Amino acid sequence: MNGAAVTIGKFNGFHLGHQVLLDSVADVAEKEGYDAYCIKLVFSNERIFTAEEEQEIFRDKYDKMALECISFTPEFASQSPEDFVRTILVDKYNVKYISVGKDFRFGKDRAGDTDVLAELGIKYGFEVRVFDKLCIGDEVVSSTRIKEKMASGDMEEASRLLGRPYSIAGIVEGGKKLGRSLGYPTINQKFASNKILPLFGVYSSDVLVYNSTGDFQKYKGITNIGIRPSVNDGDVPTVETFIYNFSEDIYGYKVKIIPKVYIRPERHFNSLEELTEQISRDTKYADSL
Repeated sequence: MNGAAVTIGKFNGFHLGHQVLLDSVADVAEKEGYDAYCIKLVFSNERIFTAEEEQEIFRDKYDKMALECISFTPEFASQSPEDFVRTILVDKYNVKYISVGKDFRFGKDRAGDTDVLAELGIKYGFEVRVFDKLCIGDEVVSSTRIKEKMASGDMEEASRLLGRPYSIAGIVEGGKKLGRSLGYPTINQKFASNKILPLFGVYSSDVLVYNSTGDFQKYKGITNIGIRPSVNDGDVPTVETFIYNFSEDIYGYKVKIIPKVYIRPERHFNSLEELTEQISRDTKYADSL
């Protein structure tokens, strides 16, 4: 069994700070001939990218590294720090190198920190490298910071901190076809319930439409994210997109929406005519960006 270079954490978003740890593992694994692993601890909370999206993102940049997901169950959380290191890192992965952030905690009641990990590294024969938080300007890059940017509709900054565009991938499903009757046919996406959405409202967007072989065509569009108060959709969020100069039937196709610029908040319109006029203004403005 080869030795392994690993990193471990929640990795919500695989943002630029996470990529520092991942790049370190990739470099050491290549230099030393180790196997490379990213061990992602999976909680039941909301995610910037879904599991499927994360797999795609990860494969795109770290194709020589394995992504291992471990559910953070009560049984897993009850292990002492040394039990965790021995049973997971040493026995399962034969760790020889591990990269973690300076705030890394592990084991029951978060009793293990980077000092404990370094001591266990000496005992079990692996190198520990601890990285400071990545800062861009005077801001720390973190999942919390990214979610704050998304919550304010600042998708340009959220994407900059992620190191890639934030996107919403999903299958096109049937809707009420109201947009078609208004002269603006739209697509509706099915997406995971734990997907973190940005500030509700209307965005200019890029739209990637995938075919059966995984190739895609890119279009411009305008996307409404939210509860569509004018059509009484209730409190379940939807993602609905009008694609410019597009008339194909793509029900059942995979699409990826990239919200780029926040245009306006959702609002209730008193008539379909008023709604149609606003959609026209929105599309003209978005097309000019």
